[in-house]
Parts: sequence; structure tokens; C-alpha cells
Amino acid sequence: MNRKITVFGKKIKVSHILLTIIMLMIAFIMIAPFLWVFSASLRPYSEATALPPKWLPPSFSEMRLKYYAKLFSGTIPFFTFMGNSLKMSTVITLGMVFHGAIAGYAYAKFNFPGKNLMFGMMMVAMMVPVQVTIVALYKIMNLLGVINTSLAVTLPSILGASCPGLAGAFGVFMMRQFFLSVPRELNEAAAIDGAGPIRTFVEIMVPMAKSTLASLAIIVFTFSWNDYFTTFIMINDTEKLSLPVGILSIRQPYATGDNVEFAAVVLSILPVLIVFIIGQKWIVKSMTHVGVKG
Repeated sequence: MNRKITVFGKKIKVSHILLTIIMLMIAFIMIAPFLWVFSASLRPYSEATALPPKWLPPSFSEMRLKYYAKLFSGTIPFFTFMGNSLKMSTVITLGMVFHGAIAGYAYAKFNFPGKNLMFGMMMVAMMVPVQVTIVALYKIMNLLGVINTSLAVTLPSILGASCPGLAGAFGVFMMRQFFLSVPRELNEAAAIDGAGPIRTFVEIMVPMAKSTLASLAIIVFTFSWNDYFTTFIMINDTEKLSLPVGILSIRQPYATGDNVEFAAVVLSILPVLIVFIIGQKWIVKSMTHVGVKG
């Protein structure tokens, strides 16, 4: 495997070539569903569901753009669904990142009665899927009078309770692990300089945790954007639905056909992709910073 062969005038290890081939195969397996749904959104239904599947889009002259045109025409409340998802996902992301950072810092740097017991119970919560707690959560939201509104989905994250498809404890655990890696001497130095716990957290710890906060934000936003179950249970009005539920709901009242749904799926991927690209740049930029600016 350590033998080298000449490729384009350069000597490359055989093991590196094999690894590259394996990674390309894995990448294709991951990208293939997206290629297929994009190709299907530009073809007639009979061609879109034909076997073997057609992975690549048709030529420009054969593309059926009418399915995308129907989404932009306003006859289907697609962008209403997207706006609902954007609003709910943003609120959930801000809530979970905020609570995760504060609670994670407290668990990592402070000692208080019942700390280990509380953290252990929170870890147990990570193993409980939302389907187990949805009945109790629904009753609570019903008592608060927010059923059939976006608050039924976002309020738990604002209170630090849960995130659809992702236990709220995950953010706390993730941030705690980061803050544990920060030397305690840094807190002691800040205390000597007269900085209290809040100032230390805001001015020193948060800037250091940018990369971890960005990673957590991407994870939470992706999970909440793709969440189907919670919105399906909490919201009934079509105009208030999130995108995953809305895409399926447009089939019956609007008789769109599967191709319009394929086009809707393609467009629904774009916001998550944009968030990931922006967040990735921020992560790389944040990881280049070494030390703390005084």
C-alpha cells in the first residue's frame, strides 16, 4: 500500500489513491438522492419515477420549469410555509444556543448543590425521543393557549426545554464540553482583574466559543428546519404550517402532482445549504483566533 505510482508526472501512494476512490464513492452515495430529486423536478412524472433512475438533469431544452413557476405563481402558499419555517427555526436556534451557552458554562465552571444529579438527569433526557414527551408537551401548550400557533413549537426552546428532533440537553452538553477545555486559570485571571462571572462569560468565554456556538447553531437550525413531527402535532391551520408539513399538505387541496413537490423539496434545501456555507466560513475564521484579545 505504501508503493508509489506516477500520476500526471507526480508520485502518489497507492493507499492515497484508494482512499480517494472510497471517499468519492461515499460522497456520491450521499449526494445521489439530491441529484435524483433535482433531476425529477425538471422531468415529467413518468420520467421522474422511471427505473433505473435518471441522476442527471435533462438538457436545457427539455427541462420542465413549469413546476418551479407554479411555486412562484402564488397559487400554492409555498413561500408562506418557508417563511413560517424560517421564523420558527430562527427562534428555536437562538433560544437553544442562548440556553446551551449559559447552562454549559455554569455546569463547567461553577459548583452548586445537586450539580452532578441535575446534569445526570439532563443526560437521561438526551435519550428520550420527542415522540415520548409530545403528549405532555401538547397538554402544556394547550393549557398556555398557544396550540395552533408558532409559539407551540418555539416556546419550549425559548424556555430552554426542548428542541424538535433534538433534545435540549445536547446544546448544554456540547457547550459544557467546550468550557471544560478552557483552563480555570483564565477565570481566575479575569477575577483578579475585577471581572465578575457575567463579564467573564460575555467578554472572554463567548468570543472563545464562537466556533462551538456556530456548530451548535447549524445543528439546531438544521434539525428544526427539517422537523415534521412537532409541527404536525401542534399546528392545524395550513397557513401556519412549517415547510416539511406544508410540502405534503399541498398535495390534496392543490392537486399539484409529485413533480411540484419535487421542486418544493429542491427549494427547501437552499436555506439550510446557505446557513451551512455561512456557518462553515465562520467556524474556520473563529478557529484561527488564538488566545483572548484584551
